[in-house]
Amino acid sequence: MTRRRILIASEPMEYGVLSYLESLFEGLDRSRWEPALAFSPRRMAPQAKRLVRTLVGEGVRVCSLPFHRGVGMGDLTAALRLVTEIRAFRPDVVHLHSTKAGLVGRAVAHLLGIGVLYTPHGTSWQYTGRVIGRLQLTLERAFRRVTNVLLCVCPEEADAFVHEVGFQPARVRIVRNGVRVPDPDRLRVLREDTRSRLGIAPDGVWAVFVGRLTHEKGLDVLLRGLAARDVIDGLVVVGAGPERARLEAAAADAKAPVRFVGYHEDVSPFLAAADVFVQPSRSEGLPFSLLEAMAHGLPVVCSSVGGMRSAVGECGRPVPADDAGAFTESLAQIAGDEALRRALGAAARARAVRDFSVGAMHAALARAYEDACPRAAT
Repeated sequence: MTRRRILIASEPMEYGVLSYLESLFEGLDRSRWEPALAFSPRRMAPQAKRLVRTLVGEGVRVCSLPFHRGVGMGDLTAALRLVTEIRAFRPDVVHLHSTKAGLVGRAVAHLLGIGVLYTPHGTSWQYTGRVIGRLQLTLERAFRRVTNVLLCVCPEEADAFVHEVGFQPARVRIVRNGVRVPDPDRLRVLREDTRSRLGIAPDGVWAVFVGRLTHEKGLDVLLRGLAARDVIDGLVVVGAGPERARLEAAAADAKAPVRFVGYHEDVSPFLAAADVFVQPSRSEGLPFSLLEAMAHGLPVVCSSVGGMRSAVGECGRPVPADDAGAFTESLAQIAGDEALRRALGAAARARAVRDFSVGAMHAALARAYEDACPRAAT
């Protein structure tokens, strides 16, 4: 069987997009597909470097492109290098990740007559501000005509691209993010060890936040609520980002201790140690951190944006975005009721097993890739 070639290109190499790429390469059938990776080194987590080293060791072709989050001359350089890479690798199809790679990559692929799958990982025009957001939306509308398949991580993201960008529903596929469910016995040991290391009392009720420390992740909303009410015994913040200093200053007013532990490649110990998972984002697709928390058996308090509300369902308390009072009230209800926490946590784990397995994600991607190649040839 002749393997077909797929070029996977991404601007960010961190957090949720990186988790997606790691899972993608893990599940890709190498007997059917020969992959290559084009990536930007500008936003690159430590495990992204390991992923690249692993791929190189496996004989996978990799290429560094000077994508960056803002607009600049690096985009032109990246586009020219991508042209060179596509001509050298000659892929049957390209799979683009995030807004920047999606825009530059679709322009290049269309120029060269290559079919495109595009995974936006969110609706960036909704949180980047009025001017930039309007520009992004205009560009998304312009490039929808050269997108063979739009791969969305949740129905809510798909709806936004259909109704706001104008994608035809027939060209949109939903591939939900998937996670592995950890062993309960391992989690019990990990919980005891991590709480002991962090100095958390056995009966303390702590929440955990996992994510980039940026405006769109909404941690400032939660901290505002914790400054007004004493509802938990503490909060662990796992992640790094440009807003850290400002958020640490805001955390000084909280009525419970807030511990910023920085970026960690493996967040499982912190999820195991926590009693509630919090995700106060202003904008989301379907975050891996949320699904991982559910797989760890944690009840969830989150904002009702993107795919979080439908993912959580009865396993937690979705509340309106940017509403510190509502968020804190829901957190107080869960934190103050151990039986409720256990029931919601068990439901969250069951839902992760049923609806968000990594195997289902791999199978859906495989079907999308197979479907994309005939379209690319027409």
